[in-house]
Amino acid sequence: MQTPIIQQRLAAYRQWKTRVSRAVLELEGWLEEEGQLSAETRERIRHTLDALDKDRLTIAFVAEFSRGKTELINAVFFADYGRRLLPSAAGRTTMCPTELLWDDERNESYVRLLPIETRAQDIPIAQIKSDPKQWVHYPLHIQDPEQMSSTLNEVLQTKTVSMAEATRLGLSSFGLTSSGQLTAQQVEIPRWRHAVISFPHPLLKQGLVILDTPGLNALGAEPELTLNMLPSAQAVLFVLGADTGVTRSDLEMWQHHIKGFQRSRRQGMMVVLNKADTLWDELQDEAAFHAAIETQCQNTAKILGIQRHAIFPVSAQKGLLAKIKDDPALLQRSA
Repeated sequence: MQTPIIQQRLAAYRQWKTRVSRAVLELEGWLEEEGQLSAETRERIRHTLDALDKDRLTIAFVAEFSRGKTELINAVFFADYGRRLLPSAAGRTTMCPTELLWDDERNESYVRLLPIETRAQDIPIAQIKSDPKQWVHYPLHIQDPEQMSSTLNEVLQTKTVSMAEATRLGLSSFGLTSSGQLTAQQVEIPRWRHAVISFPHPLLKQGLVILDTPGLNALGAEPELTLNMLPSAQAVLFVLGADTGVTRSDLEMWQHHIKGFQRSRRQGMMVVLNKADTLWDELQDEAAFHAAIETQCQNTAKILGIQRHAIFPVSAQKGLLAKIKDDPALLQRSA
């Protein structure tokens, strides 16, 4: 993701919203002068202006486990700290849907977490999310990387419960093997149902929201995520591994959770082939590397049924390293 270009586009988007809001206000003034402004029309105008003010550009990052999705987010948003802040080590993965944004109203950095027990409430998640009492709130001290890293680590936390409790919460699938057999009477489930991270990155302050989704198993356990949050995102970024290409679980995620939106958002579907550095080979020249990458891109496009130009080979890990070490050559090679 080229930050300067995104900043320009977001700035243009904010300018467009400002122009539209100004036009709506002018319409309201004209209607009032002409004696045509009813209470109902005034209320609709207020609602429209409020929606414009709160509207944000959401990009959903979707991937199966261990595709480097969180590392990509680290490279784009947290490289200035000279370290990984969102946990992305091997064997550790995001366990709950996470929104990364800047909260203009509260004007503060924080992590808010929705306990997994709220799944037992017969209330839509959108309603639960609007109730501050349902959330656990942790401040983020942006001048203290250690505190930030420790706090952000909460999105990975799990808890062990009985199979009966997992079933009550609608998470019995966490206790089943791939063949549908019970693994044990005790089941490890996510501790949190949803997370919101408010962080003052320039892109987020301009209205960008990143929706970081969990893997296929956790994604399927939260149907409202796929029914409401993913469809409402203006763009979907699907992350694959360049070393593996499209695996069976990747294809299942694509077919069941992403492909259905493709027709309505042809301009907002992107596929990232991450871990391109795994194809770097010191025994081959640069031309051979680019040929291998291009072959993987062409195969991916064919399998997913999308255009080649929508596929971007990158190395999030090398990109993060390049930003930390201020290495322009490595940064250019990573994308």
